[in-house]
Amino acid sequence: MRKAVLLDFYGTIVNESYALLDHIADEFKACGAKEERAEIVRLWWQYFREECGAAHGAAFRRQRELYPVVFARMAARAGASVDVAALQKAVIAFSVQAEIFPDARQFLEECPLPYYIVSNIDNAELEKVLALHALSPAGVYTSEDARAYKPRREVFLGALRAFGLTSEAVVFAGDSLRNDYYGAEAAGLRAFWIDRLQEGAEENVRRLPDLYSLLAEVGKHAGG
Repeated sequence: MRKAVLLDFYGTIVNESYALLDHIADEFKACGAKEERAEIVRLWWQYFREECGAAHGAAFRRQRELYPVVFARMAARAGASVDVAALQKAVIAFSVQAEIFPDARQFLEECPLPYYIVSNIDNAELEKVLALHALSPAGVYTSEDARAYKPRREVFLGALRAFGLTSEAVVFAGDSLRNDYYGAEAAGLRAFWIDRLQEGAEENVRRLPDLYSLLAEVGKHAGG
């Protein structure tokens, strides 16, 4: 019997930064980037993933500390002279103002089990956006708490310890196939991939079109 639902936050409950990345691409082009806009966005995801992957344990850095590093690497690659500090502020501003998905709001209102958040984000930003949307999860565990980023197993296992739960007692859902689905599965959790962008995946992946679709799965296995 499942006792709780663990959820990713950005891209799962609230919007991911896709519109912001369009703005960032525009800024890079305006500042002389030789790369195309799509390539600038691709560089963001590549370098951000690399910096997060290297930041764990004693080498851990919060995301607000990683953003300038990522933008500087992008600028060097694209040949652009950008205002790194201004771009960092833009990302942080988005983080605390991201809009909630209507289907996510509906899921949280109807979910028969307590829900917990496991997110790759800094604590200060998450606290603000939770307050903005009047969300009250049963618990929160972040990359800052774990001193590591998903998909590393210690994030998921640390969350279970912090919440007093076992892997058998929860389901996990998130929008990143790499960070959320495969990360949670590697840590022994039953995971679901929220494929909002309809990217598709191999047949053995538990794929859902939105968060509300998880309600049927939760209802089947809810218990005390």
